[in-house]
Formats: sequence, structure tokens, C-alpha cells
Amino acid sequence: MTTYRPDRRLVLRTGMLAALGLGLAGCETLQDIPSMFERRQPPLAGDRRAVFPEGVPGIDRSIQQPANSPVGAAPPAEPAPSAPARGR
Repeated sequence: MTTYRPDRRLVLRTGMLAALGLGLAGCETLQDIPSMFERRQPPLAGDRRAVFPEGVPGIDRSIQQPANSPVGAAPPAEPAPSAPARGR
């Protein structure tokens, strides 16, 4: 006599679907699920003002710096001009 042995993936999927079904059955209404992600706290009272209206202190915007350079790093040096090649 041959015994039937179910595949592990089938048992896992069935268990996950059963757990999901029981979890959703415990919800009072399914209409609250989307609104659960939309709830936000009201903004704080008061007027909004710029923190540094004249620019960030200590940063000179006239010097272009690479985006990944650390704060306070010296700008890259200009390459030295090379001597022109002489032909024979």
C-alpha cells in the first residue's frame, strides 16, 4: 500500500493562507485596512520660517565642491600644465 506524503511547499502555502484568512476574519471591517495607512498626525501649529535664510554658515557657494566630499575638505588642486610635445 502506498502512502501519500504532501510536499513541504504545499503544506507551507496552505498554512500561510489559513493564517492570512484567520487574521482577516478577525478584522472588524475590511474597509479600515486602507485608511490605516493614510492616518497622519496634524502639523504642528506656528509659522514656517527658513532656518538659514542667508545660506548655511561656513559654506562658500561660489566654490563648486563634489557631492561626496567631506565637509571642510580642500577643493581639488588644478592639474599642472604639461609641456608641449616636441617633434623631431
